[in-house]
Amino acid sequence: MNLEEASLLVENSLQRLQLDPIAARKEKPGMWSLTVKDSPLWIDLFNFPNRPEKYYLQISSSVVSLPEKNLEAFLIDVVELNAEMYHCAMCKKANWFYVLSLRDMDTLMETDMDFIIEKVAYYSADYYAKLSFKYKGSWAPIVPPSDTVV
Repeated sequence: MNLEEASLLVENSLQRLQLDPIAARKEKPGMWSLTVKDSPLWIDLFNFPNRPEKYYLQISSSVVSLPEKNLEAFLIDVVELNAEMYHCAMCKKANWFYVLSLRDMDTLMETDMDFIIEKVAYYSADYYAKLSFKYKGSWAPIVPPSDTVV
């Protein structure tokens, strides 16, 4: 499968889900960015130089940043939430937690892609609501820049 074929599968899936694939396209081919179920969603197709013919699909959505308080309890909850996920996982990159699905394009059916897009968006929105409520006050308040007029 090449990038063009893989991109067509992604864009067909977005259309079936009544999302606009053209508006979601990024400048770089094989990348889309959109909002689904109030969650930011990034879709990336990529390959490795040593196997240029093999493409992978990565769908991710940010959930919450690393909390400043209650870290141990928070991390235990994240691990327990992972056990409830189907075809996705919660992961940490830098100071953020994401819902992530990483799949081999060769074995992916179109209906699988629809399901994964919906699941990543659902888990991201659901876990954001649960974690931000349960750990309210664990993050520093966001201070607006001094030049912001309120």
